Amino acid sequence: MKFISVAIKDFKELIRDRRGLFMILLFPMFFMIIFGIVYGNMGQTNETYNLAVVNLDEGAKMPLTNEEVNFGDNLTKIFRDSEYEDSDVKLFKVINTSESSANKLIQLKEADAMIVIPKNFSQTIVDEMGDSITAQTTGTTSPNSNNDTLKLIISGDSSSMGFGVSQVMLIKIIGAYHDNLVANIQSQISGSSAEPLKLFEGDVGSVSGTESFSQFDFLAPGMMLFAILLLATTVAASLTREVEKGTLARLRISKMRSFDMLFGALIPWSIVAAIQVLILLTVALIMGFNWQGGLNSIVLAMFIGVIGGIGSISLGMIIASFAKNDTQAFNLGIMVVVPTSFVVGAFFQLPQVVLGEIMGRSFQIYDILPWTHILNALKSVLIYGNGLSAITYDLAWSAVLTAILFIIGMGLFSKFRLSVEN
Repeated sequence: MKFISVAIKDFKELIRDRRGLFMILLFPMFFMIIFGIVYGNMGQTNETYNLAVVNLDEGAKMPLTNEEVNFGDNLTKIFRDSEYEDSDVKLFKVINTSESSANKLIQLKEADAMIVIPKNFSQTIVDEMGDSITAQTTGTTSPNSNNDTLKLIISGDSSSMGFGVSQVMLIKIIGAYHDNLVANIQSQISGSSAEPLKLFEGDVGSVSGTESFSQFDFLAPGMMLFAILLLATTVAASLTREVEKGTLARLRISKMRSFDMLFGALIPWSIVAAIQVLILLTVALIMGFNWQGGLNSIVLAMFIGVIGGIGSISLGMIIASFAKNDTQAFNLGIMVVVPTSFVVGAFFQLPQVVLGEIMGRSFQIYDILPWTHILNALKSVLIYGNGLSAITYDLAWSAVLTAILFIIGMGLFSKFRLSVEN
């Protein structure tokens, strides 16, 4: 019955290590909370999505009456007025804009989807009406064989769940609008021999420049960010190990300031972060990763990765401040890093929680973390091929938030691990 003695011994050790036990029990809870937020109310809550409409329709004149019509405007109004069933909540918040501005809104996550209505949209419908009237007077069928089906292009960020939901609703609305128009046209044709008409249809496309991109290409920046965040666990374990060995205490005796010690440790880890981004990009390219912007984008991505790495190092300092040993630091690091990667949108975008507007851009609760801006910047340069000017906003925020995180990390580590004998 010796196994009972071993079980009792291990149980007592587990109970004594309250921090370790707390982390073991708390870690699954984080996953349950995050996935509950993302998927718990999916299909049950009525969320309004941001839709950028590029209406290029030039309008046309109705046959017989010469009345000016613009079916593109009519469709846009339907988008704006559409509501959820048994609710007064709108499906979309419509933003009328140009194609270039719509692409930018998608990149900035200010719009969930965009749709382009072609310039000959109304003219195509009017021409079909004219053919129907001719068919009615001559007793022939409508010559629809020469008419190409117009495409209303719907596009957005393929990795966004908001785009996935929006495109389904848009296809449904476009289909209903099309069927109503076709019914009106065919009602003008006497008899039942009218041929089926196909005037236009919704077609899901890609944001300009990403037509050949796969789902992997959109997710690669998020995977890079996750790797950068994992640096926090390594740093936390390393710092805790140095405390246990007494290395930092001996440096402390030499009158070295906490800033000198921790800032000195920051430099080599920052270099590691840059090399890490380069290795990740190389592996991604081997796996078939497509990116825009050429070598300039790679250099910018490395620079962005360094800032993100400094943020992760600062997070590692905070974690090491509360860990008793390197094993506990590593476990605590995983418990912090993994949920953080989900919160900042490394793998999928969480529902929008807008706190306000800063410099003309929405500021969400997730934006208080520097890695949210790091991910935005990585996507901007690698997926959309943007330059430095396009990521200034995110770089500025990530730098400021990283500096704040470093100050907090330095203060906590100095107070709990350098000023007290362990």
